[in-house]
Amino acid sequence: MSDSTAESTLRQRKATNNEKAEEPKSVVVTPEDEAKKRADFWAKVKTRSIAGLLMIIVFAIIINSNHYVIAAFVVLIQFGIFREIIVIRYHEAKERKLRWYRLHQWYLFLSTLFWVYAPKSLPHLKFLPAAAFTLRYHLAISFGLYVIGFIGFVLQLRGKVLKYQLGQLTWTLMTLLLLLQSSTAITNITRGIIWFILPASLIICNDIMAYFCGLVAGRKFINRPLTSLSPNKTWEGFIGAFFWTLAIAFFLSDALARFQWMICPKNTDEGEDSFFYTLQCDPHPVFVPHTYALPDFISNTFGMSTIDLRPIQLHSMSFAFFASFIAPFGGFFASAIKRAYKIKDFDSMFPGHGGVTDRMDCQMIMQLFTHVYISTFIMPRASSDVEHIISLITALPEKEKLLLWRQLNGTSLVKSISL
Repeated sequence: MSDSTAESTLRQRKATNNEKAEEPKSVVVTPEDEAKKRADFWAKVKTRSIAGLLMIIVFAIIINSNHYVIAAFVVLIQFGIFREIIVIRYHEAKERKLRWYRLHQWYLFLSTLFWVYAPKSLPHLKFLPAAAFTLRYHLAISFGLYVIGFIGFVLQLRGKVLKYQLGQLTWTLMTLLLLLQSSTAITNITRGIIWFILPASLIICNDIMAYFCGLVAGRKFINRPLTSLSPNKTWEGFIGAFFWTLAIAFFLSDALARFQWMICPKNTDEGEDSFFYTLQCDPHPVFVPHTYALPDFISNTFGMSTIDLRPIQLHSMSFAFFASFIAPFGGFFASAIKRAYKIKDFDSMFPGHGGVTDRMDCQMIMQLFTHVYISTFIMPRASSDVEHIISLITALPEKEKLLLWRQLNGTSLVKSISL
């Protein structure tokens, strides 16, 4: 046998051995393993259900408390989200010995909160001596805070880690941009608690029903994951949750619209700035039942030509659609971040549910959509401008209010209103 033939035979034997070695070994699954797997699965379901029920109870208590408490709850959520996201890259920054990294991030976060929330909150805090001054010079103060943050960042730059520091700044600004979506929740709350609780509840219901629909029918009709970013999500859960969310939106909007505490806006009138207060208002037309004519094919089939509905029930279909098909992309984006940094959850604060970001990833864009939808289709911009002007006037000192009244008293606008 020649040397070439021997080498060829040896290579063939090695290839054969490698193929045998690569053959997957059969895994024997015993009844005990199956029983343990089922027990672990139901233990997870139990933990997730109990934690979810407790979160819903706490959420219900907060909703039934006060506009200020609900607004503070939203800000507290933003604190939690910001902390969870920036801590992902904190250890790497610590290794590079960036001493002021975390302090600068929190400075930018608090400055952003001041810029966004001061005009909304100060009219309700006019009992504070500096409230009127801060509201009047809010923009200048915000700009000053930005300049301080910008100069502080530039002074921290070092040649060896310059590229890394710029990446960290980009990460922080991206986080702040995500949080700005949820800042519109405060405006939604002041317009009426229903504009906060309804979209938030639809996200929760969609998430729950997607889980259970996927549990019951997942991969029985479409045997592939919904997205590679979240392999456990199924098409059956995604589609099934949409129909459940439509039904829940229709009936929940009707139920909430029956309570003035839910539909009345939070004004800054005298007597309403105390912590405990009751709301009374003339319901917005969107909450008042209307009679709608039904198409002929429906009236001929069911023997009824009209139906009484609240317009909010029809608008809620748009909220349900967004909560089912658009808002979940916030969750997909959060999943992409977790996969990129190889973490299962952002935190372990809620057993079976992860951290604050894991629960609120869809809520942020949902609140932004609610704000845009209300401003465009339900409450036109003109009414929003009037509310803003009134809030600014109520925050003025008494002398400036009197001066404003004297200047308006002789105008044609006041005379026409008096007539």
